[in-house]
Amino acid sequence: MLTLPLPASRTLRRPVRALLLISALTGPALAQDAPQPILLDEIVLVTSASSIATTIQDAPASITVIDQQAIQASGGRDLADVLRTVPGLNLTRSNDGNSNVSFRGLSSSRTLTLIDGKRISTGNTFARHYQGDLQVVPLDAIERIEVVRGPMSTLYGSDAMGGVINIITKPSAETWSGSITTDFGLADAGTTADSRAISGYASGPLGRGVSLSAWAKLAETESPDDPYAISEVRGVPTPQYASNGIRTQTLGTRLTWAPDDTVEWGIEGQVSVDDYLAADTGPDENEVTKDSLALTNEWQLGTGQLSSYLRHEMSENRSRNAETLGWNPAIAYDTTTLESRFTDRVVLGARALDYTLGGLVSHASLDDPDTTEGRVIEGSATTAALYAEGRLELTPDLTVTGGLRLDHHEDFGTHVTPRLYANYRLTDALMLKAGYSQAFVAPDLRNLNPNYQMGSRGNGCKPYQGPCTIIGNPDLQPETSDNFELGLNYQGARTSWEVTAFYTDVENMLSARRTDLTTPDGTPIFQRDNFDYGRTAGIEAGFDTALTDDLTWTTSATHIARSEFRYGGFDTTYPMATTPEWNVTTGLAWQAGARLTLSGQVTYVGKQAGYVVEDGLVVGDGEQASVPAGQNSDAYALVDVAAAIDMTDTTTLNLGIDNLFDRQPDSEVDYREDGRLFKLGLTTRF
Repeated sequence: MLTLPLPASRTLRRPVRALLLISALTGPALAQDAPQPILLDEIVLVTSASSIATTIQDAPASITVIDQQAIQASGGRDLADVLRTVPGLNLTRSNDGNSNVSFRGLSSSRTLTLIDGKRISTGNTFARHYQGDLQVVPLDAIERIEVVRGPMSTLYGSDAMGGVINIITKPSAETWSGSITTDFGLADAGTTADSRAISGYASGPLGRGVSLSAWAKLAETESPDDPYAISEVRGVPTPQYASNGIRTQTLGTRLTWAPDDTVEWGIEGQVSVDDYLAADTGPDENEVTKDSLALTNEWQLGTGQLSSYLRHEMSENRSRNAETLGWNPAIAYDTTTLESRFTDRVVLGARALDYTLGGLVSHASLDDPDTTEGRVIEGSATTAALYAEGRLELTPDLTVTGGLRLDHHEDFGTHVTPRLYANYRLTDALMLKAGYSQAFVAPDLRNLNPNYQMGSRGNGCKPYQGPCTIIGNPDLQPETSDNFELGLNYQGARTSWEVTAFYTDVENMLSARRTDLTTPDGTPIFQRDNFDYGRTAGIEAGFDTALTDDLTWTTSATHIARSEFRYGGFDTTYPMATTPEWNVTTGLAWQAGARLTLSGQVTYVGKQAGYVVEDGLVVGDGEQASVPAGQNSDAYALVDVAAAIDMTDTTTLNLGIDNLFDRQPDSEVDYREDGRLFKLGLTTRF
């Protein structure tokens, strides 16, 4: 078993904060010309799908890239606004009021979020209600976002079963440049609230091969003043709020040193505090701190590149005690990861082989004194991995990518994950893609602990109506899946489109099974368990065309034809996740003048995929088996409009209205979309 010793607990907090403060204050940001936008005919290279830079069309995966130009044109205030147009991606809300990203009908917990290829783990301090993964880096600091749909366990390991969102930050600039953005949201509906934010980014040289990048954000979204509904929860009238408010403060920095053209060293740090605001204007409900420190190295070895990093992340989540109004002891989750990856190209005969060899060792620890009354949930896990992937050009038109990952988990032993993908060029513009891969998800430290307890309003109680209490199970086994996809990708001069069919077969699906036990108040107890199977299948598509030189039409669509799992003892199958059968976003962007861009989009959210209610089916002590009210029973549509005005060459004013007609799912559905919101933002680049 490989082990990696952890630094002394919490001792890195002060050095990390000191590093951020010193580096953020060094080097004045000198005004420069605004950075030039990406040209439409520029070839975009991506690395998330294979770790070797390829074009989107040649990438051995279904991938979408959102670059700086697209981020700026969207007028979005955060990543959730920007990601809505990605095919196969679902952004509708869960019944805890938060927007969760999911892919291809799978749970949002099967989506892996990365920053510059490194996973973030603060969400593990929460059993639910976490809002942070899409807020970690302000939009000002993002170079591009690479979204891979489908499993990427060969390169990224556990949790990448549904897909990967890789947030890539801007590289250090050769001359001082940056931007400052302020935005305001004015709510016009009870399902959302006013918000305000200011964020900034700066980057430039400090001399002698040393450069600095720094970013910061202050933001607050207020809590809704009133509940949108009063629901009966086991006979008790309970107010339902659309979402919690949140106050965010974050500061990040990166120092790089390149003594010559072959080596670059870096040190990265970020600190942030999220305060979760009470829905009734009471004291803050949670305070979440996130500190991270990473050492990075890029080293050119001959024709190859060795990339390495050592990263330590410390997260704490304190919740408010309802009786004393003081803070409960903090939930702490720490991770330390060391990874190295070597990429190169060799020629076999007359054929080029791009390959990657990598290794990783990681240690995670959890200390949770707050989830279960009177018990402390403690645990740790050490994992190690070796992986390899090669991309071979068999003919000028056919490229085959194969990969294999060997994971060792101290509790679950060794697991092998293979991947095979083929790209066949039908014409200069049209590519046929087909792939098979396996993926796995290891149970987390909470669910493996028999002392763990969590209350659920309904989504964790499937297929029964909630609420219920869920307890841990030390006998859980990893969840595995077989995944298939077949698609076409077209990249033309004015039009590009893609369509992909996918199928996922999950074994040992991690869920919860009802027991014969109840809590003292009569709430049924469920235990985490492995179900026999779960399956999803469907089609995702994207379309982008320049109707004229000034007018662009963009559409993305996802159809979930199958989303089901089988619960022992029932003949009926139930949907795997809260996912609409149809999710379509279509919009127009019009360059109305030299300094004016107008845009609008419509998002259609269909009925729940696999919607089912078993009327009259009585089981156990008389309760009716039913998917809870998180599923949407009728379709609805959201309309957003926006305008971007270039007031000067370096200043842009953004105006917009989200959910123009204040559309919502049916009243009996226990989640709400954000209501009508008027947006005002100003970005200044220097």
